[in-house]
Amino acid sequence: MNSLTLPTGRVLVVEDEAPLRDAMVTFLKMEGLSAEGVGTLHAANLWRASNEMDLMILDLGLPDGDALRWLEVHPAGQAGLIISSARGHPQERIAGMQAGADAYLVKPVQLEELSLLAHKLLKRLRTPTSTAWVLDEVNWTLTNPAGQLLKLTHSETLVIHRLSQSPGKAISKNDMALALGHQPAAYDMRRMEILIRRLRKKARDTLGDDLPLETAHRYGYAFTALLKTR
Repeated sequence: MNSLTLPTGRVLVVEDEAPLRDAMVTFLKMEGLSAEGVGTLHAANLWRASNEMDLMILDLGLPDGDALRWLEVHPAGQAGLIISSARGHPQERIAGMQAGADAYLVKPVQLEELSLLAHKLLKRLRTPTSTAWVLDEVNWTLTNPAGQLLKLTHSETLVIHRLSQSPGKAISKNDMALALGHQPAAYDMRRMEILIRRLRKKARDTLGDDLPLETAHRYGYAFTALLKTR
């Protein structure tokens, strides 16, 4: 795997089996990560007291305590957490996920799988996220939470703007027609249906996903996600 194309990060491996710990640390270093290993929860506390970490790989069966109970007092926080354990019962896996694990690997662990999972998790944690769509009324664009931009027509901008005024609420077709500058009584609502259908298709083709634009049967439309304007 080419480390030049992968995210770097500082990894703490908490594993009491020295050969496995050394193998994990060595392999992760070869894959471009800055990894260090400790064999006890006490040593993990000492390391974390003076170091920043982006990801922790944690064994549950440690000699000085229950790692799940330890996590209640010393959670991973903003760092990623991968549990690596011989405990493979479904209830134990669920308990690990409830304790904050992003992933749960059952031993024996394949080092290639561990490395791939670590890199994917670090990449996801470092990708800025937003829950809001953003409508730019000046440039006629709509940006999704992932930062992808959709170019709009003037009519599409007016429609999205009207929906942004009441996010999550259905706007009647009459109100939508008024937003487009037409009198509802003289406006052919089929034009609006075509406009919405084309907008949805354009979003799917451009963004690779559906717009959160829902149809309220026989009434109108609603934008069912957080939508900001600028």
